[in-house]
Amino acid sequence: MDATADLTGLLAEAQGYCDKGYWREARTALGALYALGHRPAFTAQQIGDVEAAMSHYDEAIQWHQQAIAMEPRSYRSHEILIFMQDARATTTEAQATAARHSWWQHCGSVAYGLRLPHQNTPHPYKRLRVGYVTGDVNFHSSAIAWTAVVARHSDQIETCLYSTLERHRYDNRTRLWQEALGHHFVDVSEQIPHQLALTIQQDKVDILVDLSGFTNNNRLITFAYRPAPIQIQAWGYVLGTQSPTFDVLFADPIVAPPAIRARVTERVIDMPCILPYHPPSKATGKAEDLPEPTPLPCLMQGPTFCVFQRAMKVTDACIRVWRRILDALPTARILFKGGDYTPSARTWIADQFGSTRNQIVFDFNTSHSDHMLWYQDADLALDPWPQTGGVSTLEACMMHVPTVTLLGERMIQRASASIMTTVGFPDCITTTEDEYVQRAVALVTTNRDELAAMRATARRNLLASPICVGYVEAVERAYRTLWQEWCHMQRMTKTKVM
Repeated sequence: MDATADLTGLLAEAQGYCDKGYWREARTALGALYALGHRPAFTAQQIGDVEAAMSHYDEAIQWHQQAIAMEPRSYRSHEILIFMQDARATTTEAQATAARHSWWQHCGSVAYGLRLPHQNTPHPYKRLRVGYVTGDVNFHSSAIAWTAVVARHSDQIETCLYSTLERHRYDNRTRLWQEALGHHFVDVSEQIPHQLALTIQQDKVDILVDLSGFTNNNRLITFAYRPAPIQIQAWGYVLGTQSPTFDVLFADPIVAPPAIRARVTERVIDMPCILPYHPPSKATGKAEDLPEPTPLPCLMQGPTFCVFQRAMKVTDACIRVWRRILDALPTARILFKGGDYTPSARTWIADQFGSTRNQIVFDFNTSHSDHMLWYQDADLALDPWPQTGGVSTLEACMMHVPTVTLLGERMIQRASASIMTTVGFPDCITTTEDEYVQRAVALVTTNRDELAAMRATARRNLLASPICVGYVEAVERAYRTLWQEWCHMQRMTKTKVM
């Protein structure tokens, strides 16, 4: 009875601490539960989640690896592990690939063995039914990108949006999607992967697009059942699965050069840029609602850099280089801003900056409209790595702030380079840490005229670029080509049978 009472008490403590965000206390309670042998695989997974919440990402990875060792088919631990490993600077391509192979072997392949036959009518010119699966139908950075396509399709596309987001997390953006799509907005948050696969098949979706990858609320297992004839990964988290789950990745030649294409299992189809974009506004939906560029802040005070990224993207390697920038510019500062800069994250980052910690500033999360205005205080954005900016790079450009980025060998480290190239700022792309430091320092000192010229043209370049103009048409052409290829294959198969 005493042991049962202790266990019940610890469970209640752990849950209560987690609900309140008291992560250190939650870690202690979960550690005690693990020591008692309570559901060890599940508890290890929870400890991994709490370690991640405290910005202890290496420890989180270790705990999820331990959970997988005890329960190899725990697809949630597999997916969290992949997501966190992708974002670590120390992760090699071989490790990222191995983690995906493990997910496929223990999770995806089981569903693939039960894949569903397709009953779609193979008419090459019919109106296409395209399904999008995402857990980000509320306000979310990735939704800013994919909305630029999903909300702007021509009448040749019948859009179905399958939402895996829990209903209690709906917001105004969710309700706008519900109003816009009516019965084509389908809440599938409570459907298990196989049920969702059956729903999609019964809806006769011709092309199914994943917008989540290995992020929260994904349904990659559903895709493994192959409920649609053509399956694509695009815009949300496009790094591939090393499996036959998807036919196609939407990327571009910068994000996926030949060496990378040789490593992925999916067919890469080039879009005009890795991400689309449609400018937001406070009221009318017009770009002119946003303010024009301000004078360079470095002309009036010390240089100001910004890192408006998730705290998880900030790695030891980034801070080591950013410290060098601050060492070279004693009057400079770096603004950090985002929704996940918890006290633990802020403490860890400040400690890593050491003697330059007084040159960094943390600002709290704000409304999106106010967030955009914060860029007016910055001269230049500093891109993290290996997981670079995406939507944040687009938004910085929209607010006249170029981004200095470090191009890497992995897909995850090439998105900002794609954007900077497309908007005409290739000089912002660096290939070594030394070059990154030199470029950032020069732009706010000796090359201020160049920076001012970029700021003056950044928004105009973005709005005139194929990121904003013609992107939807490029996507629809790709959909049509893929569909016609599938129809041709069906005819060829039928002819051989006859």
